[in-house]
Amino acid sequence: MILDIARHKFYEGIATLLLTTLTLIVFVAVGVGVGATQSTDYSPLMSLMSNATFGISFIEKSLVVVLYIFSVLTLSRSTLRTHIYPADTMAAMALCAVMMLPMVVGEHALHEAVITLFMSMALGNMFFCVGARRSPNRLFAAMLSAGLLATVEASLVVVPIAMGIALIASRKRFREALIIIVGMLLPLFTCFYLAWLSGESFGASALAWWRSAVAPITHYFIDSMSIPRFCFLAYTFFLLVVSSIMHNAQSDTNTATARGAWRALHLIFVVVALALLFMPSASDSLLTVAVIISAAMLPTFFVCSNAMLSAIAYVALFALAIAAAF
Repeated sequence: MILDIARHKFYEGIATLLLTTLTLIVFVAVGVGVGATQSTDYSPLMSLMSNATFGISFIEKSLVVVLYIFSVLTLSRSTLRTHIYPADTMAAMALCAVMMLPMVVGEHALHEAVITLFMSMALGNMFFCVGARRSPNRLFAAMLSAGLLATVEASLVVVPIAMGIALIASRKRFREALIIIVGMLLPLFTCFYLAWLSGESFGASALAWWRSAVAPITHYFIDSMSIPRFCFLAYTFFLLVVSSIMHNAQSDTNTATARGAWRALHLIFVVVALALLFMPSASDSLLTVAVIISAAMLPTFFVCSNAMLSAIAYVALFALAIAAAF
């Protein structure tokens, strides 16, 4: 397996995914318990998943692995099909596999794995909607996936809002703006409606979700962050900045889809970063979202770098990801 991931062939990308999957299996097998919930009072989807898995640890851990694999394949496949990098590359598969790994281990692994899946699906569909082509089905799927994040954790509502703004600015058509708004609101409305069918008040459910979205968390996410995890996030941010600079330097040769995708990614990332800094209810889940966005942007750095620099940067990222997973 070559370390120059920008020039990976398909089998090398799959080999990397298998390696990280085996690593994840070891982590979830010998690590702390896999929980389905996170620091949020209103999480109807995670409550449903807790009931569906019957609280059986083996089922939850197996589900984490399956969701991880599906998330990596979903996001990497969409980047390859939409050509958002300066050259066609399988680098996204290797990067997604490595960068998602430390985000789906630990006490709330299932919670983070579900967020990883929905964010990967949202970005994957969004890439098909930011260029010249019209794809109402992809547009609705992107916003539906993003809207589902708010049913997992209320503070993640900033993600569908930011993505909706980016897509509305990109499409500039009333019909498509309506699709975006409906797709974003449908998951929450469905949760409130199902709660009403079960005998609860529709308004009370909506109020509980709102309180969960704005209520301060008991501890700030950075207070319990380990040094390896901080180093992993700092290194990821550094590569993200360099990737953005490289992308802007080649703006004249980028396709319309690539330019639209990067504008949307930048907007969503900035909104998530601001939410992490200033939103009282911000938790580790927003960090997971930020890492997934970064995983979709970093391949540009590896495509534009020479083989030696690419290999060194990837090895460092791999080592920091493994350290951050402990």
